[in-house]
Amino acid sequence: MKVIHHSIIYENPLPQLRSRQSLFPWLCEMPDGSLLASHCIGEAFESIDGTSYLSKSFDGGKTFSKPKPMFERDERLPNSNDTCKVTYLHDGRLVALGYAYERSDPDLPIGNPETGGLLDDFLFVSYSSDQGDTWSPWQLIECSWGPHVEASAPLTVLQSGSWVTPITGFPKWDGTRTGKNCGRLLRSDDNGETWSDDTICMEFEGDEVTCYEQRLCQLESGTVVCIGWNEDLRTGKLLNNHYTLSHDDGRTFSSPKDTGIGGQASSVCAIGGEKLLALHALRKDTDRPGIYGYIVDLSSGSWDIEEELLIWKPQIPIIKNEKMAEVFSFLKFGQPGAILLADKDILVSYWREEQGVYKTCAARIQL
Repeated sequence: MKVIHHSIIYENPLPQLRSRQSLFPWLCEMPDGSLLASHCIGEAFESIDGTSYLSKSFDGGKTFSKPKPMFERDERLPNSNDTCKVTYLHDGRLVALGYAYERSDPDLPIGNPETGGLLDDFLFVSYSSDQGDTWSPWQLIECSWGPHVEASAPLTVLQSGSWVTPITGFPKWDGTRTGKNCGRLLRSDDNGETWSDDTICMEFEGDEVTCYEQRLCQLESGTVVCIGWNEDLRTGKLLNNHYTLSHDDGRTFSSPKDTGIGGQASSVCAIGGEKLLALHALRKDTDRPGIYGYIVDLSSGSWDIEEELLIWKPQIPIIKNEKMAEVFSFLKFGQPGAILLADKDILVSYWREEQGVYKTCAARIQL
């Protein structure tokens, strides 16, 4: 692997004039080769005005257009901020799946630094039939955790045609939980008409280990691979990223298996055969922070790493922010994701903070 080029999806051109922070990007390749980048822009990391934008690239991800808001105010929940990710569907439509926090009290942050709990939030889906120029009003989706869900992954269309995405629960503002501490597979077998999250895709013994920032992909054999950010809430210990496997179209999953990599936000991208590119954001408890890529061969059923690449590393130390909820306290970069392009290159997206400015970035990788 080698990095061909780095680029910026969005960076505030005049931070001395106004605060515009860009976070949580995801890329989508269209049939004509153009690229869409969904990302969230707001005044601050937890600001009440954060909402989803779309930028476009017509040169393979070297440059991106000026971002355009995805949703009109009357199409969103009132008093909310949102983030979502976009997937191209086989019928030519785009689907955006994300979640929005209830922000009726403008003086409350999203995360409670005293309890680790979060504000109420809601899972939604929206559609576009004109390549992302306009979007339908949100359709809200119910889940097992009620209004306390993390839905930070894009929808994946499986070989069977089912739509799936991994979700997990967040604690309430007071720190209590509304359901089991696990990862669930949100699924629609009828093109978004109905949804269920009955399948558990990641769960540890003891109900104390997080399954945050889950991502999944499907290998050529049909195996579904799910990966997550795992920490022991009881002890505060950071665990290695773990993964689970499904050999029945995501109906059941294996117990968690250790990747051997002590990252937080991570993702997986199928690259052909039984191989994938795994991305890991190493932020805590490490002397080599950064975003790393690993070529992994799963043909034996185990996590066999063939190659490692440092994609990006911060230029200053990562220091905990004591004013933020613990789950957000080390967030100076993260949410790496990747798509396999039609020409077989990989395009990676992620966000990073530099000198108080959050920007969304891309890196093109040649396998």
